Amino acid sequence: MAANRSANRRYRKQVGILIMTKFVRLAALAAAATLVATPAFAAPVSASPKAKASAKIVKPLTLTAQRNLDFGTVVNGLPVGGTRTVTVSNAGVRGGCDATVVVCSGTPTSAQYLVTGTNNMTINVDTTGSNLTNTTSGGSETLAFAPDADFTVALGNSGASGVQFTLGGAITIADTTVGGLYVGDIEVTVDY
Repeated sequence: MAANRSANRRYRKQVGILIMTKFVRLAALAAAATLVATPAFAAPVSASPKAKASAKIVKPLTLTAQRNLDFGTVVNGLPVGGTRTVTVSNAGVRGGCDATVVVCSGTPTSAQYLVTGTNNMTINVDTTGSNLTNTTSGGSETLAFAPDADFTVALGNSGASGVQFTLGGAITIADTTVGGLYVGDIEVTVDY
């Protein structure tokens, strides 16, 4: 009987090892099957279609004043309380004068500029009003100068170095405007 027990124990031990080995193999096989069958939820995904990055590189702009704006000589014969706006167009044509009250003489000219930059680009010309100061009577009197409204110019593809443009403007005089030579800067900037 003792021999039977000993044989039974050996048999059970061998069966236990065999069962354990099969269990480990099945567990490993199940783990491998799980890895293969499980979708990768955190896998990277590319955009479709992809976004593009771009940059347009252009030459810096230059702006050079080539000619001053000149209203000419204005004879102020306005009655008390009267005002008059005198203009010079971008073509150099003067307006607001007449033959009796506000008489203008001399040759009016518009301001002229040269802008350079990258060919085939549109340039914004931005203007800002400024004051003209009386340079002959002490400098305390001013006239408001209103340049033409903002506009655009096109840089062509001709190979020429830049494009010229002209600029006009307006001043308003009153019966109380002190005589003298009024001078001031025209405020102009350009950008793409």
